[in-house]
Amino acid sequence: MNEVTRIIATGLLVGACSWASATPVFSISAQGSTAAGQAETAFLASLDGGYLTEDFESGSYTPGAQAPLINSVAGVGSFSREVAGSGGLCDSGSYDCNAGLSILTAGTTPFGGRYSVSGDNWLDSMDAKEMKIAPAAGYNAMGFYMTDPNDAGGRFSIGGVDFDFDDIFGSALGNGSIFYITLFDAAGLGNVSIFSNNPDDGYGLDDVSIGIIAVPEPGTLALFSLGLAGFGLVRRRKQA
Repeated sequence: MNEVTRIIATGLLVGACSWASATPVFSISAQGSTAAGQAETAFLASLDGGYLTEDFESGSYTPGAQAPLINSVAGVGSFSREVAGSGGLCDSGSYDCNAGLSILTAGTTPFGGRYSVSGDNWLDSMDAKEMKIAPAAGYNAMGFYMTDPNDAGGRFSIGGVDFDFDDIFGSALGNGSIFYITLFDAAGLGNVSIFSNNPDDGYGLDDVSIGIIAVPEPGTLALFSLGLAGFGLVRRRKQA
């Protein structure tokens, strides 16, 4: 039996407001490669007029090299290390947590549990305490795989609203877990920040896709999901 995608939203009252004010909608697949792959298929099928995907396989990337800012060769946007981690495997061997993010492979990674979803490469947070995704302008939907998000104290920050890892993933994840995450904002995508509570814990991202979803009727909220198990409203503003 297939597990379903959960949808977490803020600023949305189903049937009582328009999608123009429903920002943002955040959904996550069940854990596991099968569920994550099904969620990706459903998401890409919902996009209108094509999409862009960054799989980090381009020869323009040098596996193992680090940089504070990595621009997508596919035009998806940019990924930046905002606050470095410290004291973990990102400070081992030839790596330095302060040097930034890295495109890694099975042969270059110092970590266990993070891996490529397609091809050989993935984008690794290198244990950054804050990574920012700045998607290209003109799109309202984004989806990506996330591997090994073990930090129970972490959070996503989208439009000033925080989504805690505890609420999204649960507090006890096994090594090597995988999820597919989608975001939709009818007004257009803004920056997404991913925070890790611990300076020596991180995650991998792969197959980051952006596209456009024609603004749906409120009754089609489940367009991201393979079936709707539950609907929760989660809102936690960042503390001043």
